[in-house]
Amino acid sequence: MTAVVHLLPSSSTPFEQVLSEATDPTPRLSGAIASLHGFKFTPWPSLLPYLVYEYGLGELTPYVPNLYELLPEGIAWTRVRGTPAAVERALAWLGYTAEIEEAAVRRARWNLFQLALDRVRDDEDDLDPIDGVANLSTPLRSVFWRGFSGYDIRPLEYSRNRWSQTRWSSSSGARLREDGAKWSFGRTYPFDHAMTEADLTALGVWIEPPEDGDDAEPAWLDIEWPDLTWNDFGNARSALMLLGVPNGTAWACFRDAGGDVIGYRRAKVQARVGVDPNGPYRFGGLRFAPAATGAELMLVEALTDFGEGHGCTAATVSLILAAEPADPARPGALWLGPGELGAGLPEVAATPIHIEFGRTVRERVRFLLRF
Repeated sequence: MTAVVHLLPSSSTPFEQVLSEATDPTPRLSGAIASLHGFKFTPWPSLLPYLVYEYGLGELTPYVPNLYELLPEGIAWTRVRGTPAAVERALAWLGYTAEIEEAAVRRARWNLFQLALDRVRDDEDDLDPIDGVANLSTPLRSVFWRGFSGYDIRPLEYSRNRWSQTRWSSSSGARLREDGAKWSFGRTYPFDHAMTEADLTALGVWIEPPEDGDDAEPAWLDIEWPDLTWNDFGNARSALMLLGVPNGTAWACFRDAGGDVIGYRRAKVQARVGVDPNGPYRFGGLRFAPAATGAELMLVEALTDFGEGHGCTAATVSLILAAEPADPARPGALWLGPGELGAGLPEVAATPIHIEFGRTVRERVRFLLRF
């Protein structure tokens, strides 16, 4: 038992000393008081909710459900809350990193900020937690309004950026709920595809190659094409097959694992091209430009919009190089469902792919077709 230590002055009376000793709980509680030292370092499970409440970490429980992890992480987070370090720490709980981009001070809503995430979201269910921890980690005056990765188009500001690199409305993206943040993601799938005999035969442009030792001049060499240089028979044959492809609108066709059509997306780029260091198109580290004659390559690119094909997973993608919507009232349709594309050329360049279509991701398929 702990000895009683009176805090009375030396002039205290015996009655006062006895009263102090009788009302002092230390002898009875000293053991329990001593056991309190350090108990928070190894708390038992039933105590965890009370510690979370004591430290004011309840708002973080949806994002760090393991309370044993939440206590040390949350306490460290509260010490830097309101700074970029808090955002970085909170995003790490969800497995992401990001750079913070604050709105320019010239803007009316200068308190908005965006997150340039390190990658396209792994799952759509990750977006609400990112939204939540971003707003909790920043000062009250700051508002998180947009996250992006892979696809980021900004609104037009006169005298500050180019019309061809901006949108006339708001920044790119889609919202999962009306009062939530906007999300803008994009993925690119490049395919360097050498057209097979089956592809070219289906298009009706296949030309038999010359046989070894055959000096006879093929009949198709009589075709009048003044801008073509016939210094290489193989190149001329490839260029002629490409030239024979009928003109029309190209479409990307997405099919699921069972072979059923998910949808068709109109191509935004469809051009006979050649390598050009100053060309407008980029593929595999090289630039390409439209070539009026003698081209052996065709570049076809299609970009889905947010939400197109949502809920489906594409297992293959192919191209239809000339077709139009079946409904004449929709000549400018960009996305068509199964059965909505009219008759055209057959599908070619079928390629395995894995795309889980989502509401916040634009999927870009880019083909360089070698004839």
